[in-house]
Amino acid sequence: MSLISKAAEYFKKKEYEKAYVLYKQAADQYGEEIVKYNLIVCERHLEELPTINKVTKSVLDPITKLLLDNTKQMTLPEVERNSAIKHYQKLKNVKSEELDVKSVNPIPSDWPENLKLAPLPESTNDFKWLGNKDLKYKSTEGELGLSIIVPTFNRSKILDVTLACLVNQETKYPFEVIVADDGSKEDLTNVIRRYENLLDIKFVRQRDYGYQLCAVRNLGLRTAKYEYVSILDCDMAPERFWVQSYMELLEKNDNVALIGPRKYVDTHDIQPEAILKKPELISSLPEVVTNNTVAGRTKGEVSVDWRLEHFKNTQNLRLCNTPFRYFSGGNVAFARKWLDIAGWFDEEFTHWGGEDNEFGYRLYRAGCFFRAVDGGLAYHQEPPGKENETDRAAGKEITIKIVQQKVPYFYRKLEPIETTTLKKVPLVSIYIPAYNCEATIERCIQSALDQTVIDLEVCVCNDGSTDSTKEILETKYSTHPRVRFVTQKNGGIGKASNTAIQLCRGYYIGQLDSDDYLEPDAVEICLKEFQKDHSLACVYTTNRNVNPDGSLIKNGYNWPEYSREKLTTAMICHHFRMFTARAWNLTLGFDEKITNAVDYDMYLKLSEIGPFKHINKIAYNRVLHGENTSIKKLKQQKENHYLVVNSSLERQGNKNYQYNSVSDDDACRKYSLDRKIRKEVK
Repeated sequence: MSLISKAAEYFKKKEYEKAYVLYKQAADQYGEEIVKYNLIVCERHLEELPTINKVTKSVLDPITKLLLDNTKQMTLPEVERNSAIKHYQKLKNVKSEELDVKSVNPIPSDWPENLKLAPLPESTNDFKWLGNKDLKYKSTEGELGLSIIVPTFNRSKILDVTLACLVNQETKYPFEVIVADDGSKEDLTNVIRRYENLLDIKFVRQRDYGYQLCAVRNLGLRTAKYEYVSILDCDMAPERFWVQSYMELLEKNDNVALIGPRKYVDTHDIQPEAILKKPELISSLPEVVTNNTVAGRTKGEVSVDWRLEHFKNTQNLRLCNTPFRYFSGGNVAFARKWLDIAGWFDEEFTHWGGEDNEFGYRLYRAGCFFRAVDGGLAYHQEPPGKENETDRAAGKEITIKIVQQKVPYFYRKLEPIETTTLKKVPLVSIYIPAYNCEATIERCIQSALDQTVIDLEVCVCNDGSTDSTKEILETKYSTHPRVRFVTQKNGGIGKASNTAIQLCRGYYIGQLDSDDYLEPDAVEICLKEFQKDHSLACVYTTNRNVNPDGSLIKNGYNWPEYSREKLTTAMICHHFRMFTARAWNLTLGFDEKITNAVDYDMYLKLSEIGPFKHINKIAYNRVLHGENTSIKKLKQQKENHYLVVNSSLERQGNKNYQYNSVSDDDACRKYSLDRKIRKEVK
């Protein structure tokens, strides 16, 4: 039964919250427009209820109840609220066991001196490192050209100047101009018609619903015919080589979104005809002070683009770990494929500001890179002494709250338990691939919910279980606001892991197997390392091996110091593991064709994307029961172990060495790194 059908069944039974949760899941999978009316009707019914739902309330864990109480979605009695706070404080007092570690050489003694691993990027946005790497998202193959979306609201004179500057473009690339009108009271058709014989121009319009910049941008983007698109606000008059500068770089690598700087000029005395006759006129205008006190920075007697200093200090964002902060949507260009990958502009933003950062964040999380381009300069037309049509400062006070709800990375700060609330997009996701785990799945999920970092969700993929795993998930977690799950036909650990991660909305993603369970501070100790060093791709701890009843067998294997060379010769990336969504999106994901060494393969891939950090603490309880695939299928595990290492070496351009086994014992991982024997060509 589909999510929508199941939600409809709950609605008929007047179980409105269960219906609402499933409709929200359907919105995530299929798009909100499909179930928008259903959500509205459910919300109306829920507003009539004094609390969320007595049944739901009774099965929620204490921390989730407290979050709902703080968010005003549930009213907890004082006694129950205090009990939930005490529960959290008790978790805070549990500390992962510190390990005594010996000193080791991080580089294996038998590592060949001339075997060099591929260099890592100098930042998470190192677009030079990106080059032509084989990433998940292939290059665009559509019609080569640039579709320029020009959103506008009134301002026909300023629009006229911008269109004249587009006529003056000196480029070998075809381009079209789509003027997207957000319900102007002015009649803009006369302006558009003047350029019909000078530009490949279209005009689309929506009625005036108030400030709807994101909606009108999306309207223009839906009209685009080329595979590369640009957003150019109507008051941004581009330099003559603006199209050429963007297209040259997009054609080389369309996994990079481009950002153009701005200068502030006064064009109110300039006629468009003068610009058509004299293309260099726009660049000869003196710079002025902008009225935009939010986005401009005064330097002497003129305003300057506040981002320029950062562009300079980071080599045009190449060395920046938060480049989406500088993605100002009034002058950008990117491949249209990213709209399918990361989503369109968020139409919840109906006041000035914030939508650029939120959209840019989604691009960044999905694996897009960013680059500031000098040739993408545009002149912001700012008549001195006149008010802007939008109250920017007041708008930003509203939109920054939406950004904090939807952009957990950088803009989100951890809050005290007494005041923190449920966020629309969590900071952390814990993913669980689940198969026939009816006896352990509840303990597993609860250990993830009982973390000292509570800005967190749990995402489960039920991989075609034949026991009661599916029923437990549906009964216990269908309406749980911090648990998301999906059931699929059995496809193996690789496919289940990929599906579970695709459910994750957090920026930081932790791995938890369905048999196992976490220590309460597992996420916290990893998150602290990520927050100290934003370049990290992965942080991991170590584990203890326990029986199904939780009794200790022995501490797990722990190699105390991470190095890429050591990871290439042995799986030292122990549970608990957390990585960034961006790093994962820069890999090809879990290999769905192999049944063993799937994790080893994944962490080798991640190790090629960015640096790792190891913490010598036991934060994970690994349950051994004799059915673990690493125990049952030793021969296959060994074969795949050597396969994935050699695949990693090949991805990094190694042509000279082969990683080989030196023992016939299936449990033995002794190896040799041997020079490949090359056949002579006669």
